[in-house]
Amino acid sequence: MKVAIAGGITGGHLFPALTVAQALQARGHQVLYLGARHGLEGRISLPVPHLLLEMSGLRSTQRTPWSVLLTIWRVSREARRHLQAFGAEVLFTTGGYASIPIALAYLKQGRALVLLEPDALPGKANRWLARRALRVCVNFDEAAQALRGVAVVRTGLPVRPEIYLPEVKQSEARDYFGLKREQFTVLVVGGSQGAQSLNEVVLCTVQYMPSDALQWLHLTGERHYEHVRATAERMGLNGNYYPRPFLCEREMGLAYRAADVVVGRAGAGSITEFALNGLPMILIPYPHAAGGHQRYNSHAIAQRGAAQVIEEPHLSPQVLAERLLALRDCPELRLRMHAAARQWAIPNATERVVQLIEEVGACTRLQASV
Repeated sequence: MKVAIAGGITGGHLFPALTVAQALQARGHQVLYLGARHGLEGRISLPVPHLLLEMSGLRSTQRTPWSVLLTIWRVSREARRHLQAFGAEVLFTTGGYASIPIALAYLKQGRALVLLEPDALPGKANRWLARRALRVCVNFDEAAQALRGVAVVRTGLPVRPEIYLPEVKQSEARDYFGLKREQFTVLVVGGSQGAQSLNEVVLCTVQYMPSDALQWLHLTGERHYEHVRATAERMGLNGNYYPRPFLCEREMGLAYRAADVVVGRAGAGSITEFALNGLPMILIPYPHAAGGHQRYNSHAIAQRGAAQVIEEPHLSPQVLAERLLALRDCPELRLRMHAAARQWAIPNATERVVQLIEEVGACTRLQASV
């Protein structure tokens, strides 16, 4: 089977798409990923056959009514040629604005579309795509409620397999990062959006707390690392603070194993990785995320008992310190949050999505042969 795949710009759309693409390849299917040159997919090495198209006219910082219409028209024409040449039987998309012109090109051929909705509240692009999809895979039950009348299946969100390493002992993971084996450990994951403001609060929280209260593994993001490192040095932070610019996939899995609790933004991918690893979460939703989707994600997982939410206007070193110390001092609460997170997570989400794509492809072939 030949499967075209679209969805990128941010890691939340790109990484699930690539995870599914690699799983399809492993099962003998041919894949072609179509993305945007200006997105994250244009800045990293992609592990599958791909074509990156010029879509800068759709960027929020550049778009005008004319640029949107012209870009969609131009990209749809280009995508149609590539899809026909490839002979795609199914289009799988993780949504977002970059998938719209590709989906338009494909749907005009009367072919099958499978959509993945990662967030608790579907965005405009995915609500439009969902009405035209044969199947919609969702991560949150709340998304299904927002997509009434659509063929929805809760598959969970595919995540990179290396981020879940249950066979690694916590002590081994802490040794890898040079952390103290017996110290309560906080992992901070800034995310791709709004990392700077979170980094600043974390630095102030480390300074605010007693030096022996916690140890911190802080993923600052490459863009902010030198500033954070220099600030930490200038502030004379204690030896229990360990900033890192970024981690590769397996290192990310080790970081999850090393942590007792995670502090982070509330993107769907991050929440899913946190939950799969059973980590109690303190979530600070990025207030400027499109459609406020991080806020919906964070409250959806908090209602299940797996997370605590601090809205950014209420975030301060004192508030964050109080939440962390309360979790440190209450193993029973951490255990309940761990259980709630694991109960919500779907470990075989990738397999579920791939099987659904294969079923849709088989039905498409059968109809074409009749």
